[in-house]
Amino acid sequence: MSRDIYIISVFVHVVSACIWLGGMLFLILAFIPGIKNHPDKVDLIASVSLKFRGVGAVALTLLLITGFIQLEFRGVQWNIDYFRTNPFGKVAGLKIIVFIGIIFISLIHDYYLGNRAIVAWKSDPEHAETIRLRNVSRLMGRASFMLALLAVFLGVILSRGW
Repeated sequence: MSRDIYIISVFVHVVSACIWLGGMLFLILAFIPGIKNHPDKVDLIASVSLKFRGVGAVALTLLLITGFIQLEFRGVQWNIDYFRTNPFGKVAGLKIIVFIGIIFISLIHDYYLGNRAIVAWKSDPEHAETIRLRNVSRLMGRASFMLALLAVFLGVILSRGW
């Protein structure tokens, strides 16, 4: 693999991570608090979340592809011993596990639980099940965000060393 492909891969990886993490930060720090008292807040959250779901899916797909390109360039050996004994392999393995966790949580949050929470919120905002769905959805979103921060930290370790 050429160094040019590697450099392009790193660039796409960093931009995709910025989109994924930045999008979550925007939702958490600006958008949700900004519409707290808006009369159409449920519809706005549903609309923006649906739009970000597509952008997020593309970003995560690019992160997966470019991550494997970078690991190949760095000479990762795709066997369990490498991921258990090699210092770089240990961090790379942990980052892969974290990424799988992000994908798992995102699929449940974005395509199942979030939809149920929005539907319940629209039909009966004060119902106990609605509140439970919203709380679980919020918790999953925060877990995904924390895993994304951990993935970025592990990426720094992989690229710069400990």
